[in-house]
Amino acid sequence: MVTDAESLAQAIDIWTAAGIIGVDTEANSFFAYHERLCLMQVSTDSQDWIIDPFALGDDMQMMSPLLSNPDIIKIFHAAEFDLMIIKKDMGVEVKGIFDTQVAMTFLRHQKTGLAALIESYYGIKLSKDEQRSNWGERPLSDKQIAYARIDTHFLVDVYGKLIPELEEKNMMGAAYGEFDRQMSDILMPATANPDRYLKLKGAKTLNSSQLAKLKALFEWREESASKRDVPPFKVMSNPGLIGIAEVNPRTTKELAEIKGVGWKIAKRAGDKIFNLLGVVEGQTIDLQVKKVSKEERLARQIRRDNTDALKAWRTAAAGELDLPSERLIHRRQLEQIAAALPVTSEELNKVVQLNDWQREQFEASLLSTLESLPRP
Repeated sequence: MVTDAESLAQAIDIWTAAGIIGVDTEANSFFAYHERLCLMQVSTDSQDWIIDPFALGDDMQMMSPLLSNPDIIKIFHAAEFDLMIIKKDMGVEVKGIFDTQVAMTFLRHQKTGLAALIESYYGIKLSKDEQRSNWGERPLSDKQIAYARIDTHFLVDVYGKLIPELEEKNMMGAAYGEFDRQMSDILMPATANPDRYLKLKGAKTLNSSQLAKLKALFEWREESASKRDVPPFKVMSNPGLIGIAEVNPRTTKELAEIKGVGWKIAKRAGDKIFNLLGVVEGQTIDLQVKKVSKEERLARQIRRDNTDALKAWRTAAAGELDLPSERLIHRRQLEQIAAALPVTSEELNKVVQLNDWQREQFEASLLSTLESLPRP
């Protein structure tokens, strides 16, 4: 367990000397409004460490040079979320990654989860008891520590097994091309959309005055969840919000009887809810449907059809290579191509930088498909 700067410095020296480490992270996504990095696990071929960001605070930044050093191999399993949370909370873009899940898909493993990987190579069946564990709680239980430790314990050894398999199957270029994309295309959490309340199931059936109530209730729930640092559903469920907006309750009993509310919430938050409903009484939200010209409607339809055609091409091309579609070319890259509609190799690679394996396997086929598509 690493909980202070001195032990972290000692560990970093060992990791740097090893040159190859397994890395994983745990966050509190299911238990907090403000998701944060709660744990980082690191393993060499002979030792495991569990690093506590809560105890270390700003001293976690001691890891930044190691994480961003491309010469030190960081082995992840399904790296996308780990790369995102490390960048968000530490401001570090991890370099030198090897993703065992990506490698397994290029090697055409049918099951690519970490549990399947460990069972396949080591015959050990992992417990799933801590899969939805609250990693933001302290102290950590022995079960949590054991679960976290196993996530990286085998990764360096698995790396040693996957490399010769990738070489034998001539998939090194494919795998490392995808690792490069993962490192350069790190997702960040989406910014808050003020119109998210319209995405709730049932929102489209509400009238203009009910929509005004739903918006106020939704914003109250977000503010309450943020202050309490709990997921919004812990404040109130989506059906509860919709139900209140529809019924416009006047009494605590009416409020409690709404599906998704109940007496506990009605007693705790009733006064606030009734106050909100009173404030927006008489207000309306009219969703204006913007008039679109016939030409623009046609152009939008062509863009949708082109995107569908490119998805169909990707599915067929992936099928020929016996690979998942996402391993051929990522969804976000395909969307960029659909928007730009390049017709030459030079234009295509300005939109999306294909790696050598992609160029060899399907660039010609992709360009042929693009050439056949109508322009909006």
